[in-house]
Amino acid sequence: MASDPQGVLDSIPTLLSQRDAQALVDLRDHADKKVRKAVRKALHTLESRGVAIPEGPSRSWSAGNVQAELRGSLESLATVDTRSLAGALRFMLSLPQEHSGARLYVGALSPEDRVLEFGAYQQTDGQRGRLERDWQRQHEGRQVPVDWLRARIVWARGNTLAKGFSVPRALDEALPRLGDAPSQRPTAQFLGESLAGEPAFEGGKIDELLTGASVQLWPPLVDLEPVLQRAAEIHGDKPQPTDDDARTELMRQALEGQDGIREGLRTTLANALEDTAVGLWVEGKGALARLAHDAANELRSNEAPETLPWVPRLLGFQVASLLRVVQQQGGMGGS
Repeated sequence: MASDPQGVLDSIPTLLSQRDAQALVDLRDHADKKVRKAVRKALHTLESRGVAIPEGPSRSWSAGNVQAELRGSLESLATVDTRSLAGALRFMLSLPQEHSGARLYVGALSPEDRVLEFGAYQQTDGQRGRLERDWQRQHEGRQVPVDWLRARIVWARGNTLAKGFSVPRALDEALPRLGDAPSQRPTAQFLGESLAGEPAFEGGKIDELLTGASVQLWPPLVDLEPVLQRAAEIHGDKPQPTDDDARTELMRQALEGQDGIREGLRTTLANALEDTAVGLWVEGKGALARLAHDAANELRSNEAPETLPWVPRLLGFQVASLLRVVQQQGGMGGS
């Protein structure tokens, strides 16, 4: 801390609010001029409020005792959000540095495990402390495990490079702080215990899940062309179905024998549902989070997930997303 006057400066408002005159007196002879000036001002404020000011320091000033008392908690912090970028996982990861401040990593991962965004920023101890208090207030202790998020980022980096895409330089520079690459894709096993008390997912709850999780806003995540071609063959020249049940039945028939959709259900869509579960849990929506988590596990564990009775509804939402994208592209082309 001796080498970080800014960290000490950031702590002075907290000491002032706590009326901790002794701690301020201990800093009165700090080597940095700005710190000494801020301490004198704070002591004058306390004295004007009737607080007794000790004559001298209770102990000699040292980096060790100031670090222990002023930096506060040095735990790493992590949180995620699945609302601001539909169908993707946004994250914030704050890792304290040894002497002062922290590195804040902000980015986004896709359900295909690609790195969409990644940035690195410097935080002072004061900024990190405010961030921690904000997250505690907003999430009431629902903080995603730091090791899980680190592993997810590193896994996505390797997967992105393996598919021939580049990653931001900031991510390469952050690797020493993120750890080794995991041997397999990290799953959100920590949700199991947290959501154990919520009602389990059943096929009849699929609409509750899809609408509650805003799945209609997701982009197309799987290749639906073979399924749509099969649906067109089945439907023929008949009028287009107008109600949800009829469209769902057509999708169910079109999925028969479509082995190609299987991998997308087991991986990309299951990943999207699991990330959604994490985001919903952080938001405090445990019941919806349990539905999404269970649905993701069903897709992964079933040998033929395309045959699950609720999958046509999920893919129906994906068809609607595909049509929306096509219409948007057509609109742009005609403008």
